[in-house]
Amino acid sequence: MKTIILLLCISAVTLSRSIVADFDAEVELSDSTEDRPLQSRIVVTDGKIGVAIDGTKRTIEFSSIFDIVQGASRLRKTGSTETVTLAFWSDNQRETISISADIKILVKFQNVLYKKLLNGAEVVATYRSRTGVEKRERHTYQLFVTNSQIHLRPDETDDQISIRRDEVTKFKTPSSSSTNGDQEPVAVLYSDTGNRISKTTVCMPSFRALNLFGRYLRADLLSTDKIGTTAGFNDTIEILLVDDDPHDIEMAEVFLQEQSDQFSFTSVLTASDGLDALNQVDTPAEFFDCIVSDYQMPGTDGLGFLNEIRERYPNLPFILYTGQGSKKVIKQAILDDVTDYVEKGVGREQYEILSERIRKAVR
Repeated sequence: MKTIILLLCISAVTLSRSIVADFDAEVELSDSTEDRPLQSRIVVTDGKIGVAIDGTKRTIEFSSIFDIVQGASRLRKTGSTETVTLAFWSDNQRETISISADIKILVKFQNVLYKKLLNGAEVVATYRSRTGVEKRERHTYQLFVTNSQIHLRPDETDDQISIRRDEVTKFKTPSSSSTNGDQEPVAVLYSDTGNRISKTTVCMPSFRALNLFGRYLRADLLSTDKIGTTAGFNDTIEILLVDDDPHDIEMAEVFLQEQSDQFSFTSVLTASDGLDALNQVDTPAEFFDCIVSDYQMPGTDGLGFLNEIRERYPNLPFILYTGQGSKKVIKQAILDDVTDYVEKGVGREQYEILSERIRKAVR
């Protein structure tokens, strides 16, 4: 019986639909009438993902995928089963597919996805070292990514920009970047090679591409991935923690602060109080770095709170911290543009994962 197999092409294939990944997984589709995961074969070709469930085939074009929700964490134990969820457009509707498999397979699967979704994208970039010794003026490049490297390749010269992912100490997507008054989809990367600190500004071809590039920068593609954890970065991370259970708030504050003394909390018991806390500061989206919210609360629940936040502060990171078994809630949160989600558990591991997700969300 075949378990899970991942096939990576290492050379050109003459077939019209080259298979680059092939494995078995449990799958849930948001438009499915089933309330349980179904066993499926996942086949990734050059242009699409094929899903075969009980003799029924479904294809998802790469061009329709607009988000990858990172569900596999390097903190999980080897051999554990994890889930990665993709959000995509189907017949003008936002849909999701959740794919559950061995964590090692999912990390490799994500690596394949990011290459297919990002490689060859035409971007405009500038590069500066802190000392000003090396400068690259605004120029057009093609973007290529691997599990450990970001490459910007110009069409006309050999003046390539290469950045190691584990040397990226911080990245941001400034909402103030604009050309002729129009907002640009821009990512700014700060990297440290040990003897040089540099800044690379990359203007992406679309906000969809920017979102996927941001997900790539946060993703656990290597077990040694250090993004967002570089020593010496000591800025305070201001967290708005929203949960109707005072005990859960207390536990989250105690154990998250064990993970990092960077974390600072404003804690409230309802979504309404959360909005009040945001209204009490002059620039909420700049004062607070991240919102961590429970789902099941009196009055406005976590999804309603998320929608309020997205209307007022569309770029403010929002992590849904919800009870186990809330897959329908998680699917809807993804469609409503949640930054990430973490399931509540009974042990210390949940706080380790939540800490990691907060760090990635605010970088």
